[in-house]
Amino acid sequence: MIVPNQYIEMKSINKAGTGKSYAYKLCILLNFLYEKHNINYENASNKHINSFLDFLIYGDKVDFKINNMYANLTYSTLSGYVSVITDFYRFLDRTYGSEMVFYESERKCRTQSYLYGQIYRYEYKYLIDRVLPDVKGSREYIKWYTKSEKELLCSNFKTLRDEAVFRLTLEGFRIDEVLSMRLVDYNAVERLIKPSRSKRKSSVVPGFENKLRMVRISEKTANIIDNYLFIERPGAENVGGVMREEIFLNLKGKNIGNPLAYHNYLKILKNCAEKSGIDKAKIRTHSGRSTKVMEVLENNAQNPDCAKSDLQIKYLFGWQSINSIEPYMNHNSEIMAKAAFDRHSKGGENDK
Repeated sequence: MIVPNQYIEMKSINKAGTGKSYAYKLCILLNFLYEKHNINYENASNKHINSFLDFLIYGDKVDFKINNMYANLTYSTLSGYVSVITDFYRFLDRTYGSEMVFYESERKCRTQSYLYGQIYRYEYKYLIDRVLPDVKGSREYIKWYTKSEKELLCSNFKTLRDEAVFRLTLEGFRIDEVLSMRLVDYNAVERLIKPSRSKRKSSVVPGFENKLRMVRISEKTANIIDNYLFIERPGAENVGGVMREEIFLNLKGKNIGNPLAYHNYLKILKNCAEKSGIDKAKIRTHSGRSTKVMEVLENNAQNPDCAKSDLQIKYLFGWQSINSIEPYMNHNSEIMAKAAFDRHSKGGENDK
């Protein structure tokens, strides 16, 4: 099959493993289309792709073959199939062309849209989301720290560096952003700091301005950073023998003086939690950011006259859309519930 192989060859240019992974998933799709619907990829439609996803999730309805959803099927695996399918049909349309005008909806295409566009413009992720609780299962972890949990963790870190990293996540930064922070991007006098990358994507190009958000941090966080830079960092840098631009470095071991890595810090955070009497299995690095989001929302609810605007919230957390706040919200917040009730009660009194 020349065309699918052209696609796989293109995906293999940078990394052969990528092409192999794409070929495996595409082969399963092509076999399914032929064996179950007696068609090839050129004649597939949304209906066929939907049935393919159902096949992956539930099994074969014709031969009564039921998949074990708790064996190997995961959300990321299903998402991988969706990515390969949509990317393949996007390749077909852009490479071989079409005179169709594709519908841009997130959910579906017009019934008069056919072939490639009908598939690659269609949003299949919701089909996966509907079975996510069964497929991925639930993992219990602490999403929002209480005041006492924050204090316990901060008091049980072994180094100033580790506490500084944790406190920066409590300022609303992603862990990857914290570990990317550079000395040149920290203003100790004004307590201003910004990352050099976000979501593993670097926004710093030599000779150009760092365009990532600048955030003013609390005095306590700034003091911990300053003490770390004055007390702990110089020794590690001297032993390492290399001047590093990153703020947070390894303080001991064979990698002393090198930038602190994510997995190393996660291990440190879990050990600190265990020492604090907190189940380390429930610890993740993103909870500091979630905690900050709820602190901002609860403060807005309690103090509407000085509440942060949507624009300010987007800036603080580095979001393109305010809708990104939804996964971070605690819908069981007593503070939010009380504030909503108070506003409703006042509104009722005014109506009277």
